[in-house]
Amino acid sequence: MLLTGAFFSSNLLAADINCNGKVTVVMDYPNTCDGNTAFKTDGSKGKWVCPASDKGNALVLAAVMSGKIVSVYINSQNGALTCANLPNYVKAKYVIIYP
Repeated sequence: MLLTGAFFSSNLLAADINCNGKVTVVMDYPNTCDGNTAFKTDGSKGKWVCPASDKGNALVLAAVMSGKIVSVYINSQNGALTCANLPNYVKAKYVIIYP
């Protein structure tokens, strides 16, 4: 029973974090973001997020144009990262925009 609980706890720590919110600014920064844009949301606490692909870039721009909220999932690095302590530039695992 203890082994199962330990496994479950370690899986929780490895989860992605969601720094969702309204996109507040978008910038083209290909050198830092592997050819993609960089953006900030209310939830990223002033830190830049890099989409993982051109499709992610398009989702971010669509969110800006429509005023929609995006969910931005980032690898928590086994619980080391939170939306409050992101590095200045972090790569999103995926971006979701809701209709």
